[in-house]
Amino acid sequence: MWTNWAGNQRADTPIARPSSIAELQQAIAQPQSLRVLGSGHSFTPIVAGGDRILDLSALNLPTLGDVEDGRVWVNANARLRDLSPALGGKGLAFRNLGDINAQSLAGAVSTATHGTGRELPCLAAEITAARMVSASGDILTTEDIPLEMAQVTLGMLGVLTEAQISVVPKYNLRRQVNLNSVQDSLATMHQKWAENRNFEFFYIPFTGKTVEIRHALTDAAETKAPRDLDMIAVKVLKLARSAGKVSEGLRGALLKLLTMAQSDEDYVGESWRVLCSDRRIPFKEMEYHLPPDVAGDVLQEVLTRLHRDHKDIYFPIEVRQTAGDTACLSPFQGGRRISVAIHTDASEDHQRYFDAIEPLFVEAGGRPHWGKMHSLTYKNLSTMYPDFDRFCALREQVDPDGKFLTPALARLFRP
Repeated sequence: MWTNWAGNQRADTPIARPSSIAELQQAIAQPQSLRVLGSGHSFTPIVAGGDRILDLSALNLPTLGDVEDGRVWVNANARLRDLSPALGGKGLAFRNLGDINAQSLAGAVSTATHGTGRELPCLAAEITAARMVSASGDILTTEDIPLEMAQVTLGMLGVLTEAQISVVPKYNLRRQVNLNSVQDSLATMHQKWAENRNFEFFYIPFTGKTVEIRHALTDAAETKAPRDLDMIAVKVLKLARSAGKVSEGLRGALLKLLTMAQSDEDYVGESWRVLCSDRRIPFKEMEYHLPPDVAGDVLQEVLTRLHRDHKDIYFPIEVRQTAGDTACLSPFQGGRRISVAIHTDASEDHQRYFDAIEPLFVEAGGRPHWGKMHSLTYKNLSTMYPDFDRFCALREQVDPDGKFLTPALARLFRP
């Protein structure tokens, strides 16, 4: 049985592992519907629902191809955590990365996965050309499909095998972490995004405190990486939640100890080592991308509802910003967006919390992260994206039988 990282998506579907492009073409040309799995870091039913599942981890493609004019061809099904050191070996790097780098490149770009940085776009925007295998088993490129259609697809136009991406010279980042009040973070977040290459913050529930993280380019030498205490912090937050069922005072005392133990951090390292973290405690996540001018008001209301109605929640709320791009299905199409992500324990019911917060995001003009949980349908989504129907028309053209379209995806991309 296949399960995703969080354990909330499962499939008993047979898994095939082609080892060559020819085998992949033969597999795709079969009439049954299919989906391709990456690393399972999406929370939505992107893999489950087809008659077959393809695992491309054994595909015989070089990790990196030729480098030319700041662009390099890569195996789209390689993991980001493997691509980064391979690029580093050639003196190159991704311009930006998200917090988790366990995903395959294909999975990350197909869902518009992103990091943070006011002038830094999502990973899909770095694609300058692509090759994929169509529903008929033929090879398609971005000479056949417009680039802005091929950058973010949820795997519905074809199976992405290789991508040409923009890269930059290898660089170091200085990471600075500090504790702040949530009200100060909300009041100064726009200024901090303007002043820092990367900026984000996490609100620690029921503490009134945030953890702020900044990254800056530096020529300084690498320093020793600090101990990763995130897993311990999450366990303390869970313990405090449990204690709160007995005594709110005890919960408050534990949370106060946790924030007092939070120490400032100042660390220099190679970009991908600084940007990315290990997440070993599974969770479920909803993330919406909001217009910057309304994000502060929405966040205030999210906190109000959290404090009033959801005292069982202990996972932090993450706030980031991403530059705009032109991809048709990118949540960042047309301009910058501020992303707000809420989480629950993977083993606990998320429905009440997510159902209470999602309407705030939608009413404010938010767009959902394609790999994270939401309740929207075609009717909602078709009004959120200027080119949504144009993409759907192309999808019908290249895959008229819906080979890559599961029932869950059909609810999103068919009227």
